[in-house]
Amino acid sequence: MKIGLIMQDFKFNINLNDFDFLIGVDRGALIAYQNNIYVNLAIGDFDSVTKDELILIQEKSKVIKLNPIKDLTDTADALKYAFKLSNDVTMLGGIEGKRIEHFIANLCLFKEYPLLKIENENSLIFCIKKPIRLPIKYKFASFFALNTVKSLCLKGFKYELANYDLELYDSLCISNEIICCDNLVSFKEGLLLIILSNDDH
Repeated sequence: MKIGLIMQDFKFNINLNDFDFLIGVDRGALIAYQNNIYVNLAIGDFDSVTKDELILIQEKSKVIKLNPIKDLTDTADALKYAFKLSNDVTMLGGIEGKRIEHFIANLCLFKEYPLLKIENENSLIFCIKKPIRLPIKYKFASFFALNTVKSLCLKGFKYELANYDLELYDSLCISNEIICCDNLVSFKEGLLLIILSNDDH
């Protein structure tokens, strides 16, 4: 089952028909209904909606209302629920927004959920533990180590790389360009975070 988490910054220009189950995360549930999108479940403390807006959400969907005084973010709680149902989970949005700390917190979730994907209209973020070829519909590819990535090799990119040990916080592999469909990302061990993106114009 493919699950999508609708975040409050989602722009609704991704085909939601690809998803079997949609979860609205906090205000994301309201944004979904305002765009005539049905969500199967809404999760959050809903401190970002009014009482009337919460009533609307409750009328439209099953709701799990969280205590606003909690250790986990709404997103982390929603992911915990989603990954109990499936290993194919995508956050739709969660990349933009006024508070950058929420985006950083979302990236931290890959440590617990390495199968997670984060997507918006211009970007796709995911982790890999084994070699992969990247889709050429994206122009740029950036690579970050979530732990030491041994012998990283990049072929079919503007800037190729051979047997490089990519360490945590190493920014060497930012904004590379995919130049052919026969590209290959490979390494011997580690957990590699990949950010694929296009220009937003």
